[in-house]
Amino acid sequence: MRFNHKLPLTIFLFFFTSFMTFAWQESDFEIIKERIFKDYQKSIPDSDIGKQVGEILKGFQTDGSWNDIDYKDKSMTGWEPDKHIKRLGIMTIAYTKAGNKYEGDEELFGKILQAMRYWTNLNPEPTSDNWWWVSISVPKEVGSLLIAMRYGDKQVPEELEKEMLKWMNKTVSITKSPGKDGSNLTDIAQHMIMQAVLTEDSELLNRAVSVVSESIQVTQGDGIQRDMSFHAHGPELYMHGYGREYLLGIRNVAVYIMGTSFSFTPEQIALISDFTRNGYLKSMRGKYIDYSVIGRGIARNNATRTNSGLIKLLREIDIDENQEEYQYAIARIDGKEPPSYHVEPRNIHYWRSDYTIHQRPEFMVSVNIASSRSIRTESGNKENLNGQWLTEGAMNIAVKGDEYFNIFPNWEWNKIPGTTTPENKKLRKRTNWVAEPGNANFVGGVSDGLNGLAVYKMDAYKTQAQKAWFFFGDKIICIGAGINADRVENINTTVNQSRLRGPVLVSTTSDFKEMNSKFAKFDEPNTWIFHDQIAYYFPEGQKLELSAQNQPGSWAEINGNSSSKTINKDVFKLWINHGKNPDDSKYSYVVFPGIDSSDQLGDELVSGLEIIQNDRKIQAVIDQNLKLFGAVFYEKGSLEWEGISLSVNQPCLVQIQEYSPGKWQVNLAEPTQLLKGSIKVNIKANGKSKNINFSLPKGDLAGSTVNELVDMN
Repeated sequence: MRFNHKLPLTIFLFFFTSFMTFAWQESDFEIIKERIFKDYQKSIPDSDIGKQVGEILKGFQTDGSWNDIDYKDKSMTGWEPDKHIKRLGIMTIAYTKAGNKYEGDEELFGKILQAMRYWTNLNPEPTSDNWWWVSISVPKEVGSLLIAMRYGDKQVPEELEKEMLKWMNKTVSITKSPGKDGSNLTDIAQHMIMQAVLTEDSELLNRAVSVVSESIQVTQGDGIQRDMSFHAHGPELYMHGYGREYLLGIRNVAVYIMGTSFSFTPEQIALISDFTRNGYLKSMRGKYIDYSVIGRGIARNNATRTNSGLIKLLREIDIDENQEEYQYAIARIDGKEPPSYHVEPRNIHYWRSDYTIHQRPEFMVSVNIASSRSIRTESGNKENLNGQWLTEGAMNIAVKGDEYFNIFPNWEWNKIPGTTTPENKKLRKRTNWVAEPGNANFVGGVSDGLNGLAVYKMDAYKTQAQKAWFFFGDKIICIGAGINADRVENINTTVNQSRLRGPVLVSTTSDFKEMNSKFAKFDEPNTWIFHDQIAYYFPEGQKLELSAQNQPGSWAEINGNSSSKTINKDVFKLWINHGKNPDDSKYSYVVFPGIDSSDQLGDELVSGLEIIQNDRKIQAVIDQNLKLFGAVFYEKGSLEWEGISLSVNQPCLVQIQEYSPGKWQVNLAEPTQLLKGSIKVNIKANGKSKNINFSLPKGDLAGSTVNELVDMN
């Protein structure tokens, strides 16, 4: 018999490798567990912990329950039983948090166990009509508090911990909706990671980290889009709300696994950074969020106000070169610096979401439109009952940022800023989970990064309108044409509806006078209206209506889970009345945000500005001072102005910037995203003719801007 002398070495290598694998896994478990614990400890400031625990213990019963919780509640929002788990979490933090008076407290430890036993013995088990509570909220809190108790002076008995762990498995699958979608996935994966480190389950840990890692990509489904906008529940713009939850989940997981074998790649961190800085943060002014990017959350109290907590957390995982940008944002959000602080002039058109942002240090303006490629703002959980017109060209005009803060119970919801809609006094309350697609193909924008334009060829609610917004420098030129309707109500184009603050000044001649009535009408050309650092100029005679008075309302009108108590709030409301059954009606007005005084207003501000054409075929504007031109071609055609001729062979958007004498940058976008191949543009000027062949972007770049430099000398 011959012996295999290599066998002992093979056996040694096998056992050595197995040992190293075990040690590597055990080390990763400990690292991740400790980071989750430290993160959880920071969720309550040291100065608040004693007060919070004191309040919680006032209603604590000897059986481990609280006397103010309805454990049989099944509500979709504000689910009562969740309070039990959250309070248990606060007690756990206090018991394990160094330096506070409850640290290691024997009596508190006993009450923690009582509260756990009460929860695990509840029969029937608490349930909610909203899957989110049991699938995300409860298991995330259970995982966090069980990990925290591992660091306590005394441990949770093994059998009781196992009973609590069962609640981490009462979650929806991550392989199908809603569990696999966007922030839902990252939320569920977080408590999967917690469970994995509690049970030292390497397979579960691998699975949880893998699904999160795979979600950090540009997608055409729910998640980060090619243009750095964010979709949830289908192609619905959700820059905040679900976008925020996604970022928070990614950040948490990134911190948990940083430096371990599971760490995210630099490319993945770069993508998260890109979305944060060029998507999420751009849709804010100071500490206030654009009301049109929070979905059904618009119906929640304080929903448009945020804090810097998430930005501070995201800053921790980003590279050094971006730290300054985070610092600027944090200073603005915290109110330590004004909303203008280090805001760079920028225009962004998010072609994947039909959303445009125009920023200057003095202001931020946006337009949100639903196309046939996207979904109108949803209702759900009895929220956003009146928001069916939130994506018909809604404008957010922000200087301070809080112009619309908590105004929504008092809004007249048939007059959303920027929209052209029927004056329906009794809007039909929307049912749960209405997610209507838009129905317009001709929706889009063109942008050179500094200026741009957006367009909406509306045909909805028996109303048609061709609407265009020209974002030129410090002004937004808004024009509409082809307005027709078959409705019994008046059709209105709403200029703004915001909080009434300070005087309203009006000029129909050369002098401004303070409006001294609650309601007024104007139809003279060259009318100026000034309110709350925003000026509105109406070059043509139009039927303007202006209201400056109290508008009572209640949260229950827009949120079926909220109070019906009447709220009184003064509202500034300005609109153009096109009358009933308008036939080819038009409008035009210019918005100047960030104006300090009416003394700044007058002919000089609009000199060089001209609306060249505004009809069903072409809408075009030129600003001679900026040497900037923009046009919407609804069909192939040509346009002439001041010795210049522009022709296109397909419908498109064109913007031309003269950056030096005779040298132009020509920007083009195809808004329907349906055309293939190219669009031919011909320009004649200075006795010369130039042909430009624009190749149209494909895939998820369709609708984005392409440009060419042209020398007309």
